[in-house]
Amino acid sequence: MNPAEMFTEFKAAVIAKDGQLSTEVDLGGIYKRVLLLIPAIDAAQISVRVAKESGGTFYPVHTFTDADGDGTVLQATASGTGEISVPFDVGGAEFLKVYASAAQTTAERTVYVRGIR
Repeated sequence: MNPAEMFTEFKAAVIAKDGQLSTEVDLGGIYKRVLLLIPAIDAAQISVRVAKESGGTFYPVHTFTDADGDGTVLQATASGTGEISVPFDVGGAEFLKVYASAAQTTAERTVYVRGIR
């Protein structure tokens, strides 16, 4: 498979100042995983939400494993202040949004998203 078929270009998911949910990202096809480049943020967990169609209902992405036994199966980063890159398994999604567990009151945040087949 040629690299252009394996990955998308990075696309911007913008979380507005005082917001928690980003603008919609259309990966332009079905992807199993995404890589998020998370900038400095107000302390929050970051997770991904997916929809079956553009403008549809966006659902949180969960996993079937509970590695630390805390009862939480939502795929999310640990609470932190960003400046990290994190891969997420999205199970064949095309449309997604990035969610911060706390409002980003300091400034607008742009998370970059790349689809991975």
